[in-house]
Amino acid sequence: MSTHTAAKMAVAIGQTVNVRVESWIIPMKVIDAKSAWGNIRVEVEPLSGEGRAWIELSRIVIPSDSRQLVNCHA
Repeated sequence: MSTHTAAKMAVAIGQTVNVRVESWIIPMKVIDAKSAWGNIRVEVEPLSGEGRAWIELSRIVIPSDSRQLVNCHA
């Protein structure tokens, strides 16, 4: 079993990630991270728009080529 402490997950805070929402991939910023009942969850907010939500880590899309990451503020 993998142990995810707050210190280990702190490096994700502030990072921009792509999140799968139905059929869309939306660029979001990680606000917080936690481990609950063995599942890693991150709190994210969109780079454009409003709102925040806690999501499962599995919804984050990691492209094989990092240049595919969307940057709305380039």
